[in-house]
Amino acid sequence: MKNKKLFGDKASTYFLLKEAKKAGVKVITFDEKCSLYIFQKGGKSFFVQDHVPDINSYLASKVVNDKALVKRILSQFGIPVPNGIEALDLPPVLEMIDKGVLKFPLVVKPKDGSQGNAVTADIKEKKRFMKAVEEVFEFNRKTKGKPGSFLVENYISGGDYRFLVLDGKVLTVLLRKPAYVVGDGVKNIDGLIGDYNSRPGVGNNYPLCPILRDFEVSENLRLQGLSESSVIPDGEKIVLRKNANISTGGRSFECTDEVHGSYKKLALKVAKILKLRLCAVDLISQNIGEFKDFAVIEINNVPAFDIHEVPYRGKPFPVAKHLIRAMFE
Repeated sequence: MKNKKLFGDKASTYFLLKEAKKAGVKVITFDEKCSLYIFQKGGKSFFVQDHVPDINSYLASKVVNDKALVKRILSQFGIPVPNGIEALDLPPVLEMIDKGVLKFPLVVKPKDGSQGNAVTADIKEKKRFMKAVEEVFEFNRKTKGKPGSFLVENYISGGDYRFLVLDGKVLTVLLRKPAYVVGDGVKNIDGLIGDYNSRPGVGNNYPLCPILRDFEVSENLRLQGLSESSVIPDGEKIVLRKNANISTGGRSFECTDEVHGSYKKLALKVAKILKLRLCAVDLISQNIGEFKDFAVIEINNVPAFDIHEVPYRGKPFPVAKHLIRAMFE
């Protein structure tokens, strides 16, 4: 892993700038703090914000940012998505739970957002459900200045897979695993988290992010009869979160060759429906080697690709190189 300073603030941006330089692309920096650039080569030019070139249309990107709308569109085209509702207030949803219209386990998340912000999965208790909704409201207040709406979905168990699509091709596939620690029989869970977070290659500027210590970790430990002070037997794995977002300490396992071909066709169909040249298609599958028991849970039109360039396990894929080619060749 490179020295931390080389990555700047965002690892994906680092990889793209590095590849642009190798390809002879002229990079004009407009706002370094906001990572706003223009890439120029051979009479072509593209705006680049952070690590994302403007190759997706404004309207397509706007549509994808509305998770509820995306679900309706995909469902119309026969793409399996989790059942659920969009809501503005908590009491009507609690009434639906009491009447059995909505049944645990559930997922609560903002209508728009990324990196797993304010997403709570596998909720099995009303008290935790109410807390999750309040977390969404707080996230919406910070980002929009008002409580806004939230989504409630049926929780679907299985592996969390990310398909990276560019110009009608699936470049690479990752299995994303939630943050976890492995016991050594000596240190408590908090100490094991600290050990992982201090490892070389783990940090906010790296493809591997630190394990976030928050209420969700404490709550998931409680449900397992544990706490941060618990000492775990040697070799025992303890899962700390329900969502598998890399930004909260999840780990990425490249698995492109293990995926049933029909899943790749599905990811390409999703990108085509939403008219996206570049996107990540996230789905849950019980068995990625068989095309059944799955659902598409989210689409990301500005996917970070450092996790593909440097996965926790598996073959690295040069996404930045392919992006530069897509822009200028």
